[in-house]
Amino acid sequence: MLDTSIVAPITQRFPCTLEPIDRLEDPKGSRWRIRHAKGTLTVWTWLQLPAPGQPAPLKGHAVTLEIERDGLENLLVSFEHDELLPLAPLLSEACCPIPGVVRQTTDLVDRMKNPALRRFVADALLQPIARSNFWRIPASRLYHHPGAGGLAQHCLEIATMIASASGLEDADRDLGIAFALLHDYGKLEYGQPRGGGMPYVPHEKAGLILLTPLLDRLITEAHDCGLKMRELLGGERAPRANPYPLAIGKVVRAFDQLSCEANKRAHDMEF
Repeated sequence: MLDTSIVAPITQRFPCTLEPIDRLEDPKGSRWRIRHAKGTLTVWTWLQLPAPGQPAPLKGHAVTLEIERDGLENLLVSFEHDELLPLAPLLSEACCPIPGVVRQTTDLVDRMKNPALRRFVADALLQPIARSNFWRIPASRLYHHPGAGGLAQHCLEIATMIASASGLEDADRDLGIAFALLHDYGKLEYGQPRGGGMPYVPHEKAGLILLTPLLDRLITEAHDCGLKMRELLGGERAPRANPYPLAIGKVVRAFDQLSCEANKRAHDMEF
């Protein structure tokens, strides 16, 4: 007979990224880290989960349950893999010290028309190095956007100008937004002189190095778009008949300069 006094355990379902903490052969399960819009969570699970894609993070909907195991812990009871999840629910507003930057950035990415390019940008911003640095470091310590979160704010300003520019086709607008958000990606790791005798690497080249695994997948999924994105980020020229640089690249660089100059003027007026 059904015992109606037993209260069913409460589960939570939410979109997230998932990464392994350890791969120990433990009969009690393995530990994984969940990242989502509210923060991070460590879970145990016995599920046979897909191997995290390289270089893309593992994205999908998780179902968790609180359990008593050496204190209160969380159990992952289900995971639905979904590579095309929107970016907004996967990043916390607390990532960036400047209010609104994360929300506005994710809104721009999620409105991009090209699904392959949208996933490319989302996966770039979900990389561990981007989670650690993109939202927190300055764009420049001496010239513009020098405070914490300045890099993300600067990239958002350029991307917003592109998104609101008139006369652009959807394909160029998407490429422009992607380039604007990722044009300084190399500053996340290699933009400054490196210790241990390692040579200085210009941030444009460093960004291309960091993004090459994602670019390779983009080229496989959306060939022409991927080749243009690689060129914009400093790679080899995409095949075409005319001798000119990609126009959208010139537009983004002009907006880049406008963002730098406007912030520098505002900064100088404060002192």
